[in-house]
Amino acid sequence: MRMGLQIRRTTLSNGIVVVGAENHTSPSVVLRFSLRAAPILDTPATAGLAALTASGLTRGTKTRSFEQINEAVDAAGMSLSAGAGRHLASISVRCLADDLSMGIELMADVTRNPVYPAPEIEQLMGQTLTGLRQADNDTGAVADRQFRELIYPGGHPYRLRTHGYQETVRPMTRDDLAAFHAQHYGVNGAFCVVVGDVVFDDVALRLEAMLGDWRPGGAAAVDVPLPPRAEASQKDVVVPGKTQSDLVLGAVSIRRQDPDFQSFRLANMILGRLGMMGRLGETVREAKGLAYGVHSELDAGLGAGPWAVRAGINPSNVDAAFAGIRDEMHRLRDGGVTEEELFRAKNYSTGSLGLHLETNDGVAGLIQDIELFELGLDYADRYAGILDALNLDEVNRVAAKHIPRFEDTVRVVAGPER
Repeated sequence: MRMGLQIRRTTLSNGIVVVGAENHTSPSVVLRFSLRAAPILDTPATAGLAALTASGLTRGTKTRSFEQINEAVDAAGMSLSAGAGRHLASISVRCLADDLSMGIELMADVTRNPVYPAPEIEQLMGQTLTGLRQADNDTGAVADRQFRELIYPGGHPYRLRTHGYQETVRPMTRDDLAAFHAQHYGVNGAFCVVVGDVVFDDVALRLEAMLGDWRPGGAAAVDVPLPPRAEASQKDVVVPGKTQSDLVLGAVSIRRQDPDFQSFRLANMILGRLGMMGRLGETVREAKGLAYGVHSELDAGLGAGPWAVRAGINPSNVDAAFAGIRDEMHRLRDGGVTEEELFRAKNYSTGSLGLHLETNDGVAGLIQDIELFELGLDYADRYAGILDALNLDEVNRVAAKHIPRFEDTVRVVAGPER
């Protein structure tokens, strides 16, 4: 199956990459400008700073107040947002093609010229701290924090929460955000994705006019080291006032660019994603009634991300749930998947990508991954062939290699005292 996605790529005079696809079936446009100034740069003492800096971009610039930015956005019926994931800070615009010039102007202005006005930043930090307090009282978030702190050593860029912690965010000021922006925002590694009712070459010219004179500089690429294997362990964390427990078990796994990624993604889908959350959902939740919800996930990034199984459970069922998860992990690891399961996983994967590409936002998200992970501009057209080439023996070999034995995992339970 060919997706028919024609992706173009060019470079502005200062090195910013522009990559995108034309779609003239609707009069809308998505712009997504991505930079390296992301939480992967945070230290244990500054956890949350990169995310706050990104979120504060739209709170006012040298020429526009927060109110004026919102008025311009509302008048055009567009959306403008900024935020950060682990690897990238992104500024996103959705607008009609007729408003593209205003969208590019606003995107460039908030990216290059934020002033982080104290009243607005105090409000933003208050909202952030509220979210962090809620996370510290959420059993799933608490379990995830402890899990990452056990599988990644101190100083590793994947150990920290991307939005930080109460103790690191509370002391921050608008000066900290401004300093982070001055140091890390620049053209190094920056790229802009554009998808929609546009002429690609015309958009590149408009972006050159708005961004082409931006200074060289910004964050350098971060090397994500492979951490030493964490010692197998189990930790219980008491969260007062809770009646439900959340558990996480797993280990550091693979990078997105690992040759085994697609095979392992299919095996993981069969274990804990497909249908009613795969074999785990069918047995641990449905047949045995040991979990309110259970699934497995593979978070492969620029570095080796975690593979994990997560479940929400009655505290009295913790040991039984662990035993059920163990049995399914070992059954797939040692016995493999079936031809029928592999067929379903492949069909679901190709079908879901096709649906994903029905929207400009979906296409922009795929192109962002293509650029970040260097997948190749023809990745969408090659995708079905990549999956077709993965036979049962290959998927089972990779499953046996990368699904750990239960006894080798790190396990965390957060909830009431047991």
